[in-house]
Amino acid sequence: MSTTTASPKKPQVTASVEPSADPLAWLRSHQKLAMFVGGAIVVLALGTWLVVETKSRREQQAAVQLDQARSIAESGNLPLAASQLQKIIETFDGTNAATEAVVTLNQVRMVNGQNELAVVGLQGYLKTNPAKVYKVPAQGLLGEALENAGRPAEAAEAYRGAAADADVDYLKSQYLLFAARAYRNAGKPDDAIKALQEIIDKYPKTSGVTEAKIRLAELTQGKMVPAK
Repeated sequence: MSTTTASPKKPQVTASVEPSADPLAWLRSHQKLAMFVGGAIVVLALGTWLVVETKSRREQQAAVQLDQARSIAESGNLPLAASQLQKIIETFDGTNAATEAVVTLNQVRMVNGQNELAVVGLQGYLKTNPAKVYKVPAQGLLGEALENAGRPAEAAEAYRGAAADADVDYLKSQYLLFAARAYRNAGKPDDAIKALQEIIDKYPKTSGVTEAKIRLAELTQGKMVPAK
């Protein structure tokens, strides 16, 4: 009777993956893919550069045209200046120059006696929530336009807004002086006194403090205002 002897099992050999001696081997074996990815990166970089360059040129063109429009206004040709400024606003929307053109256009309107039109324009502009660097002068200009239009109470609030948003003390003091004047003309002496006292208390080192003390003395007939 023959006995069948089982063959011994061969040990399993685990293949080890050695790091390639050529770090560019994968790149060479996937050359088409690498070229595609590389090309996409180049296109993306080129597109980004074009966007930045186009924006820069657009800003420059708008700034040049804004300077030209301001020169026209200074020469006294207000209708032409207004037309040029409106064109800048529409053509270069989104640029800093176009934003400045909005404020300048409404200054031109005020000089031309179109205060109500300036009020509407500035109120619409402020509703867009512009950056503070543009918002503050726009609020101050709105206050002036409202005063010229015979609306002192609204003007005072516009000046108050400009004072609140201004970053430097001398501007805060200046706008509060304007607010006090407008409150006084609106028949609101108590609000005028508060604005003047605020200058004296908070901004004593500004040039406006002297005038604030004089106006306060006029309103209070020299009486001391109780501290609050």
